[in-house]
Formats: sequence, C-alpha cells, structure tokens
Amino acid sequence: MLVKDRGKSIRIRKLEVMQRRVMKLHPKYLTMEDELSGRLAGHFGEQSNDYFLKPFRDFSVMHDLRLTAHESYFQIDTLLLSPRYLLNLEVKYITGTLIYDHINQVIRVKDDGTEEAFQNPIFQVKRQQSHLIEWMTKNRIPPIPVRSLVVMSNSRTIIKAPPSNKDVLHYITHSPYLQEKIKVIDKMYTNEKLTIKEVNKLSKMLVRHHVPENPDLLKRYGIEDKDIIKGVYCTECFYLPVVRKKAVWLCPKCLHKSKDLHLYSLSDYVLLFGKSITNKQLCEFLCLSSRHIGKRLLNDMNLPHTGGKKGRVYTLPDSY
Repeated sequence: MLVKDRGKSIRIRKLEVMQRRVMKLHPKYLTMEDELSGRLAGHFGEQSNDYFLKPFRDFSVMHDLRLTAHESYFQIDTLLLSPRYLLNLEVKYITGTLIYDHINQVIRVKDDGTEEAFQNPIFQVKRQQSHLIEWMTKNRIPPIPVRSLVVMSNSRTIIKAPPSNKDVLHYITHSPYLQEKIKVIDKMYTNEKLTIKEVNKLSKMLVRHHVPENPDLLKRYGIEDKDIIKGVYCTECFYLPVVRKKAVWLCPKCLHKSKDLHLYSLSDYVLLFGKSITNKQLCEFLCLSSRHIGKRLLNDMNLPHTGGKKGRVYTLPDSY
C-alpha cells in the first residue's frame, strides 16, 4: 500500500525554474544545469526502481522521507513497513564502475576512464538505519528489526569488490534483483513485532514528522534579481516572455492562447521568492504594464491577504 508518493523534490523544481529564468550568461549557470541534470537522473532512477516494488502489496510504502536526528536531518529514499520488519532502500543512479578496496574506500571509474573518490553508499545506508532506529526509540515505537539495502537503479553500473568484503554482498543489489533480495529477507523475519494498527500509526507519524528540504538556491548560486528573466512563460513551448493582449496571454512563438498562463509563472515566483507577494511585486515579475491589471488578476485569484489597500500582502498557493 502506497502511503507517501514520490514527487519531484523542491530542490529539483527550483532548479527547473532557475534553468528557465536565470540568464544563461550567469557564471554559475552551467554548474546549476549540471546539478539539475544529476538530480533528475537520480529522480528518474528512483521512479524506475518503484516498478520492482509493485508485487509487495503487504508492505506500507513511503518515498522521500526527511526526518530530524540530533538537530539535523536524515533522508530515506524508500521505506517499506511491515509488522515483522522495516526495510530502508537507498536508491542510486550511478554510471561507470564502483571499485571497493579492502578498507572500504570506493573509487568511481567514469565511462571516460577518469577516476574519483566516491562516498561509500554502504556507510550512508548504515547511518540512515541507525538514525531511523534512534528516531523510533525517541518516539516510543516498539522495537522492530530494520534492514537496509543500496539499490543500483542503473543496470549497467559495475560493482567490483574483493571476496573479503562481505558488506557489498549483504547491502548492495541492482533493481532487477531487488524482488529476490526482499524475498530472502522476508524469510528471515517471521515473527510480528507490530500490529497492523501500530504499523498504520507509525506510517502516519512518519508523514507528520516529514520535513521537506527547501534550500535557498538563489543565495547558493549567487543569483540576484537582475539575473532573473521576468515575464509569463508559455506552457506549450516554454517561450518567455509571452505578451498580453485584451486580457489574453499570447505566445508569439507557437501562438498558444490562454487567460490563465500567469498562474504557472506565479508558481515560479513562489519557488524563487516565497508565497508572499504585493501588487507591485506581481507587476514587476509578470511584466505587467499597469498596476490596475495586477490588481484585477489578484482579485480574480481570490487570495488570502493582510494589510490595508496600499500595503496589502497576498499569499499565493504552493502551485497551480
């Protein structure tokens, strides 16, 4: 049973908006684009791995959990919950070859032959497991076994390790073999530690304690207001900016027309600057020629607001 679905993270959605709206001549544009490309590859790898979980209908399945531990956060890609045990899955989309030496140092050999030191995903998943157990203890969840796996969603990823490294065999699998791995673990845990009611309670508690990551990427990449392309974009061809004629938005590139295109661009505004907006800020971001047009659009959206007529601040929804 799916309890918490997987969607694009706020970080990815922000990067997508920045790719569309940040001047391509900005010195950090290519770095930002590289980050978006890597995170999208990871996201699609996680989605492709979800296919292999479909046969396990007895589990409660949760994706993209971010919980607090020791005044910081830990993140879980996928958590499977049953009355007998919990299974933490860390999904990796990695190209090239991962080479483990006898001291668990990991070297990644890229497809072009270059090498780089690589964070050991086994250590990462062990930390996640430890944090999850501590979190459950803190929240008075009855003791239950927790297992963890690193799942390579790219079937072409090659893992090389000496026979003495038992952790690789124990913790790492590729997506196509995940079902068999889970069946093996399933046979190891036959005693129920939680009731169905307690599993449901734990699921709800995890959702309630989930804290989405919301990084300030404008600050991270040194992007100022002058670096951002203003205006309304076309949802058909992504041309920016479209023009407004007689209360209708018209794309000069593909000729798409709509009265509501500004709503999608206001979702961009929320990701870049937050949910609070004034008429002046709306007019500047949408490139409106008149504050009266801005006032009309705000009234039509029927947004909650605070303040008097001159200092009124409106609250936008998360997205449209």
